[in-house]
Amino acid sequence: MDRIITRTKEENREEADLGLAASIGAMAYGVPLRAVLTDPRGDAKAANARQMAMYLGHVRLHLSARRVGRAFGRTHAAVLKACRRIEESRENPAFDQTVEWLETLLMRATEVPA
Repeated sequence: MDRIITRTKEENREEADLGLAASIGAMAYGVPLRAVLTDPRGDAKAANARQMAMYLGHVRLHLSARRVGRAFGRTHAAVLKACRRIEESRENPAFDQTVEWLETLLMRATEVPA
């Protein structure tokens, strides 16, 4: 007998929010969304876009590294490494400004109307 798996509203919301983070990462680096979500390695631009998306999911959406890793087919250690890489790169003022802009996009898009 097949098991019916039900997901909570929160799980559905997390998945949608992570999809949005992935879309924002893809848009920022000019790569197809599928490259961010499915390429096992991909090229450098796809890897950078994926790292940004994972950073947004973990740091801005406050989701666990394990949860973010599952969404991107990566380990929690890979998520933490991506976050460290983004944080270190934020020492560059231009990159920091871009990250702030992407964070703002994500936060505005994920706001729940009152």
